[in-house]
Amino acid sequence: MNQVDIIGLGEIVLDWVAEIPHFPQPDEKIDAKSENYFPGGVTANYLVAIGRLGGSCGFLGAVGDDSYGNFLINDLINENIDISFTIKKKSMITPVNFIFIANGEKSIIQSPHMQSTKLDIHDVDEDYIANSKVLHTTLIHSDISNFAIKIAKRHNIKVSIDLESQIAKRGWNNLKEMLLMADVLIPNKEGAKTITKQNNPENSAKVLVKKGIPIVIITLGSQGVLVTTSDFQKRIPAYHIKKIVDTTGAGDTFNGAFSFAYWIKGWDLERACKFANGAASLKIQKLGARTGMPDEKKLLDYLKLVDPNFFD
Repeated sequence: MNQVDIIGLGEIVLDWVAEIPHFPQPDEKIDAKSENYFPGGVTANYLVAIGRLGGSCGFLGAVGDDSYGNFLINDLINENIDISFTIKKKSMITPVNFIFIANGEKSIIQSPHMQSTKLDIHDVDEDYIANSKVLHTTLIHSDISNFAIKIAKRHNIKVSIDLESQIAKRGWNNLKEMLLMADVLIPNKEGAKTITKQNNPENSAKVLVKKGIPIVIITLGSQGVLVTTSDFQKRIPAYHIKKIVDTTGAGDTFNGAFSFAYWIKGWDLERACKFANGAASLKIQKLGARTGMPDEKKLLDYLKLVDPNFFD
């Protein structure tokens, strides 16, 4: 077992990606511009973003005992991500997501195997979490997430939660035990609105902070992010991109770069968010969830061009 700074608990999938001229109407047949497959999955993408920036991280999750599972594990190894507790589940199927890209925007059809190909409680190693600095999860498998988060809190390990809208639909009452153990919550805009039943990000964030979550960062796509604590609330705009190729993985890239900057480098919230916005800006200029994720030098060079004040 290797000791790592950041552990990601959650999803890993194969992404089949088709670029299409427009999203089809019912019963319409269209020709794709391109078809590719990439390694993906929200949590695995998050870890790749950290690994490319030079962070130490490991994946706590499962794949099927099949060729796709082997492909995804080998890719994690190539990205310098620890796989000590990445489990191949016998007789289970590695999830495959179908992603359609039209004019830079995406639609995703998630595999049903994301719910069935997962860890068991006994696969979660307490020492692995206890010797880390941060546990990051998406709550996709609530029982496993709750178990792991409780381990983290017992050992004073920081907890980061990414909340997407399909998980937020489970409702506050079903998620509150885990959400209230978060040191930082990073929902996307729809996830924040769904869990709080508010109409705008500012109100959503205020509700979450008032409930007891110390830091809430709502990702707003092309509008950047909204940072909220008990002391302040501020929007941090995204950097302008002339041509967006693929937004898949942009939020995962932001989350990974933010975790690296905030938890490992120890930067303040605003600086960490600007760093993460820069990483996401580079990502969306390439096809595939991870293709455009930068290393630290490339990211810092980019920030020199678009935000010289970042270095003040």
